Amino acid sequence: MTVEVVGMLARDPALTQGGTLIDALGWSFVAMVSALISACLGAVFQPTKQITAVFLAFSCGLLISLLCFDLMQVALELGGIIAALTGFFLGLVSYVLVNRRLAEKGIKRRCSADCGGVTVLDADQQKEKATAMALVFGAALDGIPESISIGIALLENPLISVSVVVAVAVANIPEGLASGAGLRRSGLSLRKILTIWSMVVVLCVVAAGLAHSLMANAPAVLKAMVTAFAGGGVLAMTLQTVIPEAYEGTHDSVSLLGGLGFALAFCIVVLFH
Repeated sequence: MTVEVVGMLARDPALTQGGTLIDALGWSFVAMVSALISACLGAVFQPTKQITAVFLAFSCGLLISLLCFDLMQVALELGGIIAALTGFFLGLVSYVLVNRRLAEKGIKRRCSADCGGVTVLDADQQKEKATAMALVFGAALDGIPESISIGIALLENPLISVSVVVAVAVANIPEGLASGAGLRRSGLSLRKILTIWSMVVVLCVVAAGLAHSLMANAPAVLKAMVTAFAGGGVLAMTLQTVIPEAYEGTHDSVSLLGGLGFALAFCIVVLFH
């Protein structure tokens, strides 16, 4: 990692004493566990679609700031513009293709507060196991790129960016709230809902650990491509999943709420530069 990249990542205060595997696993868990907690709250209190849409709109700005200030900038300084753009478009296309496949299985609207991510299903898809596994894969598809970015950020730098952890953690809240509420209304027990989301958190934490371990001795260009790959996935997820759901519940307010989310992340970067 170049001196410039270390300096950029160090703009935020240290949240950890060293960039070890335990650090990567721990901070990935901190960022992702908000989804599990939110799913629990959503299942218990069952917030309306309008409430979850407000959180979704706010998270749009956070995710965009994460993409701009952390993922793509780091990728650019690690491996140059070609590596950054290559990884970015690979991540974007991969998300689109996998998301399309998942949509065919009945989870096109994973954040929906009406059905908890399960749209109109045929008889077989309504079976409990298929429904649960579809939601697991869908939510993991959103969280894995974000967790990978945390694992890579800790490879050679003992500091983890505050903006990354905050953006990922807050962005997970609306999806957890909406799906928890919807799945509870669809008949799943609280225990099963928590089991589903616990599996998602574990999978994302493992992804962060694997990224940290397998990329430790990788060339800078490869690290740049993997980091940008995560950025492409985050952008595709924001455009296809978060913004449409947010707009349905907030309409024109989505711009203001998204701007507030972006401003919060921007202030974090500026204050701790």
